[in-house]
Amino acid sequence: MKTRLKKITAIAMVLAAIVILSSCSFGGASEKMTASSVTELVQGNLDEIYLGEFDDDYLDMVDITRDEAEEVYITGLEAEAERFASFFAIEYMTDDIKEQIVDLLKEIYSHASYTVEEASKLDDTTYAVRVLLEPLDIFQLAYDSYEEALEPLYEKYAGVDISAMTEEEYQVYDADWAQIMIDLCRDKLPDMGYMDEKSIVIQVIQDDDGLWTISQDDFYTFDEQVLYYPQ
Repeated sequence: MKTRLKKITAIAMVLAAIVILSSCSFGGASEKMTASSVTELVQGNLDEIYLGEFDDDYLDMVDITRDEAEEVYITGLEAEAERFASFFAIEYMTDDIKEQIVDLLKEIYSHASYTVEEASKLDDTTYAVRVLLEPLDIFQLAYDSYEEALEPLYEKYAGVDISAMTEEEYQVYDADWAQIMIDLCRDKLPDMGYMDEKSIVIQVIQDDDGLWTISQDDFYTFDEQVLYYPQ
């Protein structure tokens, strides 16, 4: 048991290689952005990715269908599920485990708290939007009490040499571990709160084709802060 416990405290918090925040683009070479439309673009993109909310005005602005927006939302949840599994040392994410994690993340993300301020024009091809974000603390709450939550697992596998398990046996053990981590986070939902507010600047840039696009690097920075993962 000791080896696995060390793993959960030392696991690197790296997002999956999938780019989940493919930035939405607006308009063509002849389109003129305003501070108001940039603000709406950023607000709409955040609401699409974290809340799964998108109105007709936003869909028209970025020229996507409701089904395509829903796909962006689900893809983001699935990528975050990979991050969740990595942090909580879940090595075999079965379809059932993945579905449970995605459902959990839907509930967590529904409490995402951010305020998009009015955009500022930096030059003819760049706007900056400051977003005030309150990171959610649920994984800190889970981390603080995971040892107690794992006691039933320790009892179940008392005297068992985990390293000597067959792959099939280890997958069963890993599924037990995963279920405890998911249930622990779900149990913490009523106590979930927010960390100290952060200020993050997101740039919206016009590319060579005249399309206005939200900076993926800035979105990546924002995304890393929405859910606080203890170091």
